[in-house]
Amino acid sequence: MIKQPNHCHQHGRVFLLAVTAVLALVAGLIFASSIMQRSADWRAAQLFPTPRVIADFELETAAGERFTRADLQGQWNLLFFGFTNCPDVCPDTLAMLAASMEQLELMRREEKPQVIFVSVDPDRDQGELLEDYVGWFNADFVGVTGSEPQLQALTRQLGVVYFHEAPDERTGFYNVDHSASVLIVDPEARLFGRFAHPLVPEDVTADLFQLTRLR
Repeated sequence: MIKQPNHCHQHGRVFLLAVTAVLALVAGLIFASSIMQRSADWRAAQLFPTPRVIADFELETAAGERFTRADLQGQWNLLFFGFTNCPDVCPDTLAMLAASMEQLELMRREEKPQVIFVSVDPDRDQGELLEDYVGWFNADFVGVTGSEPQLQALTRQLGVVYFHEAPDERTGFYNVDHSASVLIVDPEARLFGRFAHPLVPEDVTADLFQLTRLR
């Protein structure tokens, strides 16, 4: 006797394969949608997949006090590296951050990020000069700096690059090239992400409002 093929069994397998394919497609769409949704939640902030713990360091505030990793804990922080003689990027960025702080105030955000300006030009930026510089933008901004080894201990782990150009032979003035991103550090003193140039004030403010609601 010739055995007839089991059409019911074959149809069942086809049905199961079709259902499995549909479920896989739906799962893929849901996963892709969640990624797109997470990306759409942020206008300007570039968040790292895994926050990176910042190793301890020691700098000095414009007032002469120690500034360490412990000073980053307990609140969101925005770190920006530059120098007071910077002609454009530094004042433009600090002015934008000052405007964002004012907007957050109007939005009734009691917990605003701590803004820290780290001078990578310690020979010219210390004491009252540094304090007056950051205070001109916002009285709550913190100005810090340190010796070259102290600065390198922090910048190297954050991926911040800077170098001093050769001084002008006639005037002695020199420029400092430096990374322009604003780094985001979370309340656990971990590198959480960054704002890269060009910076759109409205987008930065919207993201900061959202960040300050996270814990």
